[in-house]
Amino acid sequence: MTAAGVLRAEWTKFATIRSTTVLSVAIVAISTMFGWLFGTASANQYAAASVQDRLDFDPMTSATRGLFIVQLLVAGLGALVASSEYGSGTIRASAAAVGRRRLLTVKAGMTVLAALPVSVAAVWLMVLTCMATLSARGAPAVWFGDAALVRVLTLGPLVLTLLALFGLALGFLMRATAAAVNVSTAFLLIPIFAGSSPGWLRELLGVYWPNVAAFAAASGQVHAGLSPWGGFGILVGFTAVMLGVAFVRFEARDL
Repeated sequence: MTAAGVLRAEWTKFATIRSTTVLSVAIVAISTMFGWLFGTASANQYAAASVQDRLDFDPMTSATRGLFIVQLLVAGLGALVASSEYGSGTIRASAAAVGRRRLLTVKAGMTVLAALPVSVAAVWLMVLTCMATLSARGAPAVWFGDAALVRVLTLGPLVLTLLALFGLALGFLMRATAAAVNVSTAFLLIPIFAGSSPGWLRELLGVYWPNVAAFAAASGQVHAGLSPWGGFGILVGFTAVMLGVAFVRFEARDL
């Protein structure tokens, strides 16, 4: 079977699994809802704010706040691409039909094809819905002429797609949906403890943790010693390592 044929087969499996379809739609819907909710809340806060607080108001902070939750869903989507086959017991047949090496490679490619459009829709709808809500309620909003907005709309979907690949790697390593989702959620939420951590750990969690560094790069808010591309590169390198580990483990152990 050609690579294109294997990819079509994987796409058919992805599209016919109800959980992946429902989750994809849910990611887009929840992102849009977050854009409206955070836009409304921020507009209300702006209306009651002092003059100085109004001057300090940053609409991009409100527009991207929902990414903290959406990232968990996108990572879960990537995990399902691998773990669903373990759950259904079809992983042995798939590996026997196309080979282990090709199977993991094609699933990675299929994850990108599935997660990227979902991520684009999620980020764009979240951000633009928030901006429209802010503008409609009399709060400052930014549009396509703003560099920060363009940066988030461009890099944000790429960050989420990389997190889907991180989820895929965990799906192969954990071989169970619940385990992969739990581990990915814990890993992505660990940075919330940065503020209560000692100095070196605070910097690790608050600056250099893969998802934190990448989202900071997308928003343009990076540490003085870390360039935007450096922050994005941390997530790229981390994801590559995770996929490499998953590849080695998948090749070596019994299915």
